[in-house]
Amino acid sequence: MLQDFRYAARALRKDPGFALVAIASLALGIGANSAMFSMVNGLLLRPLPVPHAWQLISVQSKIRGESLGQGLLEYSPVSYPDYRDLKARSASFSGLTASEYSPFGFSPQKDQQPKMKFGVLVSGDFFRVMEVSPALGRDFRSDEDLVVGRNAVAVLGYEFWRTEFDGNSSAVGRTIYLNNIAFTVIGVAPKGFTAPYPTVRGALYVPLAMGPRLAGDAQPNMLEKRDARMVMVQGRLKPGVSLAQAAAEAAVIGRQLAQAYPDTNRTCSLELTTDINARLRENPSRIAIFGFLLALAAVVLLIACANVMNLLLSRGRARTREIAVRLAIGAGRGRLIRQLLSESLIIALLSGAMGLLVAQAGADLFSQIRIPSDIPLLLDFRLDPRVLLFTLAASIVSALVFGLAPALQSTNPELTPALKAGRADDARRRRLLGRNALVVVQVAGSLLLLVFATQTYRGAAILLSSPAGFRTDHLLTAGFDPSLARYSPAQTRRFYQRLLERVRALPGIRAAAITQSVPLMPGGDQLRVIPEGVQLPPGTEAVSVVSNAVSEDYFQVTDVAILAGRPIQVTDSADTPRVAVVNEQFARKYYPNQSAVGRRFRVAGGDSAPIEIVGVARQSKYFFVVEPPFEYIYLPMTQSTPSGSSVGRNLVTGMTLLLHTAGPPAGLVGPLREVVRSLDAGQPIIGLRTMEEIVQVRSEGMLGVMVKTLAGLGVLGFVLALAGLYGLMTFSVSLRQREIGIRIAIGADRIGVVRMVLKHGLTLASAGVAIGLALWLLASKPILALINAHSFSWSLLGLVAAGLLGASALGAYLPARRASHLDPNIVLRQE
Repeated sequence: MLQDFRYAARALRKDPGFALVAIASLALGIGANSAMFSMVNGLLLRPLPVPHAWQLISVQSKIRGESLGQGLLEYSPVSYPDYRDLKARSASFSGLTASEYSPFGFSPQKDQQPKMKFGVLVSGDFFRVMEVSPALGRDFRSDEDLVVGRNAVAVLGYEFWRTEFDGNSSAVGRTIYLNNIAFTVIGVAPKGFTAPYPTVRGALYVPLAMGPRLAGDAQPNMLEKRDARMVMVQGRLKPGVSLAQAAAEAAVIGRQLAQAYPDTNRTCSLELTTDINARLRENPSRIAIFGFLLALAAVVLLIACANVMNLLLSRGRARTREIAVRLAIGAGRGRLIRQLLSESLIIALLSGAMGLLVAQAGADLFSQIRIPSDIPLLLDFRLDPRVLLFTLAASIVSALVFGLAPALQSTNPELTPALKAGRADDARRRRLLGRNALVVVQVAGSLLLLVFATQTYRGAAILLSSPAGFRTDHLLTAGFDPSLARYSPAQTRRFYQRLLERVRALPGIRAAAITQSVPLMPGGDQLRVIPEGVQLPPGTEAVSVVSNAVSEDYFQVTDVAILAGRPIQVTDSADTPRVAVVNEQFARKYYPNQSAVGRRFRVAGGDSAPIEIVGVARQSKYFFVVEPPFEYIYLPMTQSTPSGSSVGRNLVTGMTLLLHTAGPPAGLVGPLREVVRSLDAGQPIIGLRTMEEIVQVRSEGMLGVMVKTLAGLGVLGFVLALAGLYGLMTFSVSLRQREIGIRIAIGADRIGVVRMVLKHGLTLASAGVAIGLALWLLASKPILALINAHSFSWSLLGLVAAGLLGASALGAYLPARRASHLDPNIVLRQE
């Protein structure tokens, strides 16, 4: 093989023009795929930065028949009591740990105003299960997580230690304050440690048993509620125990818990899976989008491989006699195929190395994504060893894709025609037919990419120019979480009530409201509700609906219109019957062709008090600008939040103040801080932003990156397809030089020659466009549903097809023009 590689390198050096064109074409295709993989790797596939990360097992609760009303499966975290029972009864794990992300009000000194920091509540064996040791100090002892509220100790995250304590080793042993509780720092986590989730960097780690004390929960605390599924459970199996064995044992324990606690566990079972697979389960729609983008990148790579294959077929024509001589003197065909594949492999590996530059450019583009969130998200799209390994694999596969067919064709053992000059016409025609098919495939793939890019751009333009369904200007948002100051529920309600009273009195404030979830931001609650009078599918006991707790004036502040009934009012208090406002999708789905106002629903797993629908709100965007319509419920924040939620306790107390300002929102930042300071100097303001900033980042910024990505793929496919067509026309003209020379010698005019060559090129391009259109028609429905495109422009499709044909005509014209200027005397003399 070393001899083959040396010979291949010499052969490529003798033909540098071929080598450079082939490497550049393939580098674009491999680079596009590596860039896409870097995004998927950074968001989904990168393992935790811990030793033997592939051995980590995740435990999830599988809720049956309660998701979206379709009897689907819903995977959620595990409740702390279920975790304790699994850990006590299971014999398969060498270690099992629980963790939960939580915000903290952090201050290094007791008299300083706290800042919100996002940390992790963990069980006592967390660091030992992760197999990491602190960079400084020690980790938790097992007994420091046994008694609720007893051990106020903390391990600092490495980045948090560097920024807040200047990386000073004296931080170990210091006292810090979390939610006004004194904690002793016992250690510093290792650098780069982000467990339990790879894309979220916790500021610090504290024992789970301190959770109720930090939140000020009344008994029974959340660690004792079996229906509060909040903790991420991860573990490692004992040596010799397979995942299937552990999963079977967990399934048995899950059935035992369902029998022992039917009220909370009857429709719940325990599922074991790998840590990466658990992340993939969290958002199937995100996996579909990533798969779609990877498929488009693969189309670009196939077009590039077709280009290089065409180049190899052209080069094979010049080497026909060389190969025939080798076969004639006894070389084995397999030996020659291996030698030719060695040349293809060198081209692919060099292309992969150049493709890393394209991948880096793509990673830089993806790094422009900004998510307005107080959660410290770690969006890392670097070209790590996994991306490099993917690039190597893509290069090797590409070498087989574009190199195998030319190698087989070039080593075809038909020696006599190849050794006799002028007797290889049949082989040349077959080679030309194969190249014709490759160009047709390239044009078809290019059309698909261009249609995706143009339709996505059009859809993005429509979405950005159309109303989002809520006010985007003159709106200031400020988050609060009184639980960070250990407020009781009564104190929390009084704080928000006094906050609204004070800010409404500020000059320049038109209206103010409190909401649990801000439009286009993560938040809200997930409720399982039972609409009365609605026949649900068999096996479905409840439907999953997103809810949002809001104050009066919310709809006025956000300018979300009430289409029927009334909005939430100040009279909807804890002492009055419970009410709700639903959106248009909820009303259409469960009460078609009738009014939803006056209907009622109940919360599964909560108390039996019905909730009456008093209004229907206009459909708007809730989390992302391209989301499909889904059901949404608004609940009064003054009424008790229904139980049965699958979300942690912090989202119940964490609310956001919305201020509708008369002038620029930034001018109210100072007065708002003064109001909060007068109410409670220890209450941090979380995420002070204008709605315009949120919309710009969540819609224009993130959508812009997606549009640029698809546009880049479309342009790459277009350029490579035109290059392939140009190369084919050049090759075709070279094969037909004698024919063209004779035509010109007997009187054919140059325009006729140009027309003949153009006809050939446009015939191939037309066939590719027709096949591309047929493929698009077959795939358009699921793809439009995936990208949530509400309309399709047939005129734009026609424009893309016409533009591709026009560009193909230009690509064929240049070889045609050269053919029309052939000198028949020179051509015929050579023949």
